Amino acid sequence: MTGPEGVTAAQRLWTASRSAERLLSGSRPVTPAERLADLAASPHAERELADVYGNGIVATLEHRIAELLGKPAALWFPTGTMAQQAILRVWTARAGSPRVAVHPLHHTQIHEDGAMTELSGLEPVILTSEPRQPTADDLRDAPGELGAAVVELPLQELGYVLPTWDELTDFAAAAGDREVALHFDGARIWESAHHYGRSPLEIAALASSVYVSMYKGVGGISGALVAADSEVIHEARLWRSRFGGNVFQQYPAIVAALDGLDRNLGRMATWHQHAATIADGLHVLPELRVTPYPPHISEFFVYSTVPADALNRAVLDHLEATGERWLHGWWTDDAGSSVSEATIRDGSLQWTSDDVARVGRAVLDNAGSTGSEPPTY
Repeated sequence: MTGPEGVTAAQRLWTASRSAERLLSGSRPVTPAERLADLAASPHAERELADVYGNGIVATLEHRIAELLGKPAALWFPTGTMAQQAILRVWTARAGSPRVAVHPLHHTQIHEDGAMTELSGLEPVILTSEPRQPTADDLRDAPGELGAAVVELPLQELGYVLPTWDELTDFAAAAGDREVALHFDGARIWESAHHYGRSPLEIAALASSVYVSMYKGVGGISGALVAADSEVIHEARLWRSRFGGNVFQQYPAIVAALDGLDRNLGRMATWHQHAATIADGLHVLPELRVTPYPPHISEFFVYSTVPADALNRAVLDHLEATGERWLHGWWTDDAGSSVSEATIRDGSLQWTSDDVARVGRAVLDNAGSTGSEPPTY
């Protein structure tokens, strides 16, 4: 969709979002110059030493993550894909088995073009094909030797769904019984802590290793870390080098990560609490279905039978007319439903549930809603 003089809808959305009065989901876009200026003003940029192949400010971040997760050591990676593949290489080599127990909707299975198998020779063992987190019984029943087991906290592709605390501790106990290394894909472990009423350190204590992201809720530019015992991290460091991840300098991403930890870790409980308010406002609209309801973290999925293109057009129309950006970025899933991710951040706190429903009603009417019921997920 284009506007005057060939301006695309994406360009119009970016421009209008910059000056929006209220943002229901996500953050206000910034230019590279604005982001760089923010990093230059960081106290971490002032006092830390620039890194050279992983020392200096990189070591500072690694130490901080190890402390937050209660692990002896942590290691920085430029991407989460590389981080998790490296740590799984370590665990499977130690166990003498390339087989990794995993959910079929885990990131390694649907977003990495088969890297786990093609690059590392690892064999996924699917614990369940059902739309839920894997259970301790699933792990106990998995046949054959296992090199590692993976649990994603939360499972993004189901709407950021977490297991209950009892389910998680039971799964960890089952891994211990089988003497299988348990790895947490904790990209959003920070966001998950409030749901459990436990710190990231307490959650991480259940696992042999934990991967965490430095963007997403933390708000950094890029990058990830893995935390585990020191000997395990030493072996993962070798794989980082083999995968080409020991980059000469990465201090902009590290400064952004440290700033994000300072700024956002303390805000995540508020975001999670307000996610329930936002979900309530969406839930009353008959064309929508919130999954899970109530949300487990500050992010969740919203489904609709209204076509995604029509929704995106109506959201942009409303934004340009009123300065209010409702849920945007709708896409069509394999089942033909329209889907959007709600990401609750500081701008979302300005919205009451009545605001969400009022603006949503206007957007849905503009989109030409059929009024039909969305499917159950």
